[in-house]
Amino acid sequence: MTTTRRLLPVLVAAWSLAPVAQADIIDTLVVRGEQTSDSFQGAGAVSVSADEQIPGIRIDSAELLQGLPGLQADSRSNYAQDTRITVRGFGARSAFGVRGVDLQLDGIPQSTPDGQGQLSSVLLDEVSRVELLTGPVSALYGNSAGGVIALQTEAPTRTDARVSASAGENGATRTGLRGQWRENNLGARVQASRFSTDGDRPHNSAEREHLGGSFYHTSTNGLETVVRLDTSRDPLLQDPLGLSPEDWREDPRQGNPATQTFNTRKTVAHRQGSITVRQREGDQRWQAAAWRGQREVNQWLAFPGGAITSSGAVIDLTRDFAGVNASHTWDFGLLDTPASGTFGAEWSQQKDRRRGYVNDQGESGDLRRDELGRVDSRDIYGILQWQPAERWELLGGARQSWLEFEVDDYFIVPPEGDSPGNPDDSGARDYREAAGALSLSYQLAPLWQASVSAGWGFETPTLTEMAYRSDGTGLNTDLDPSRNRQQELNLRYQGAQALVLSAFRIDSRDELVVDQSVGGRTTFRNAAATEREGLEVSGRLLLAPGVSARYSASWLDAEYTEGEYSGNRLPGIARTQAYVQLDWQPVPVLTLTGVVRHRGDVATGDDNTDFAPSATTVDLALTAEHRWQDIEIRSWARLANVTDEVYVGSVIVNQGNGRSFEPAPERNVSAGIDLTYVW
Repeated sequence: MTTTRRLLPVLVAAWSLAPVAQADIIDTLVVRGEQTSDSFQGAGAVSVSADEQIPGIRIDSAELLQGLPGLQADSRSNYAQDTRITVRGFGARSAFGVRGVDLQLDGIPQSTPDGQGQLSSVLLDEVSRVELLTGPVSALYGNSAGGVIALQTEAPTRTDARVSASAGENGATRTGLRGQWRENNLGARVQASRFSTDGDRPHNSAEREHLGGSFYHTSTNGLETVVRLDTSRDPLLQDPLGLSPEDWREDPRQGNPATQTFNTRKTVAHRQGSITVRQREGDQRWQAAAWRGQREVNQWLAFPGGAITSSGAVIDLTRDFAGVNASHTWDFGLLDTPASGTFGAEWSQQKDRRRGYVNDQGESGDLRRDELGRVDSRDIYGILQWQPAERWELLGGARQSWLEFEVDDYFIVPPEGDSPGNPDDSGARDYREAAGALSLSYQLAPLWQASVSAGWGFETPTLTEMAYRSDGTGLNTDLDPSRNRQQELNLRYQGAQALVLSAFRIDSRDELVVDQSVGGRTTFRNAAATEREGLEVSGRLLLAPGVSARYSASWLDAEYTEGEYSGNRLPGIARTQAYVQLDWQPVPVLTLTGVVRHRGDVATGDDNTDFAPSATTVDLALTAEHRWQDIEIRSWARLANVTDEVYVGSVIVNQGNGRSFEPAPERNVSAGIDLTYVW
């Protein structure tokens, strides 16, 4: 790993600052150019409009995350498991859900205080833009912020009503309704959708429903208020399970017998409400936000979990979460040059009421787990932006976090006869961690900017990872946070075309790895250090009138550098990725889109025994738009995986039984239509 080391003296990334306030988006991060929106910008930040992505049914968040440099979004084609997301290797250890990456919707966290997250509850039709922050400055977002993915929606600009329908192979259908209203400084939107599919493998059916409402108000003095209420319900998500590499090579469409034995499946109900108030105008700007929600999950796993020391194999989880944050930004002079400062604070909490039962051939059996887990997080942060000279900008920031983990175990069974019983697994652990970043940018020319930055951050274990010890009973309070140091160099060109080049290095220590997996209990330990070096390029080109291209490519060398896996690649991460999208508008109402994606091979476990092979896929789509009086008509058709490539869509990291491959769909066709009536 010497190539990039030679390129990195010490620091990386480019950040400029501007006074923008948004709930829990550190509101002074800005860069010049058009690749990112005003709310979330920087040399380590890029964005893409949802309308720019190739059209599709829009049920998997990976559809909106394609082509962003440094981000790997793998679709599992398994709706019982969330999209697998990693950013420059952060989140690689996660076998399910998202770890190590901060997720937000309009500035409201979609990640819990302990670092777990998912995007399956988000109504993707409402998302107008996806913004990605990578590099050292992402550490200013606190725990598990190896990168930040911010989904943005827009307030209504008119009054209309829309009905939409789309369909694909294997019985996939999705219908939606939307009504929105705008009058002067008031706006509101209500939106709903329903999705169902039979899946492309046995035991792969899914049903998902979303309903959301939002209200917007802007006062005459610029005070903005946004109120959101989002709900989702997944009454049936069958889990087809992964395949072993041998079974996948024999027949990637085959089922897994364990799905029938244990009727593997999942149901989810999610509710979340939030309110954001912000003042964007003047030299004294501020914002405040509050949110609260509940997530209920029931899941049947592919083993009995009958041992008295097991956690069971039927998960019954109710998670309550809440939080508030606020920040204040002011402009001032420093040595007769412009500067601005931001101070902010945040409190968030989660309570996990978790029970586990024996999976008695697909039915819930005897109790094997009963506990209440709590995480409280308190954070303060400060940011200073200073422009000491016309072409120079300096950014410094720091964040202090206090996290408290506590688990009360209610399932305690004394030993009796040959039975070891079930001991008290209660416990508590507090963490006091700091993060910070420093960056310097220079305007080389009107359209060119270079920058260098460095930062340090941390990632605590989650409640799930702390649940058990391998050498005794109780909460695994021996687990320490993984700590990282990042450096980055960045060069950006922004004109009629756009180009971003980045080189980075990330060193981490105390990485979490699986220690043991016995009887349904998986334990973890701090046992490794990692080193990641990478190069990224992304941009846009106008090739001819009506012909444009969007592209990205990345090379990431991520290895363990200590412990028993020293020299091995981090699992779940492709060393190379590439994305090219061409759009051609032969006439203004018609767009032809072609997308080519490449992902290198991926290790399935820390031991690097098995690898999912590399794959290159091609998608084609046609979009047509037409207006007839007050009705707007938009239709699309898509041919995915044109060459019928047989490849692994995602891997299940460190899968103990070897079923680590999740097959991707064959060549398939989908189409949809939107009808909008405008008042």
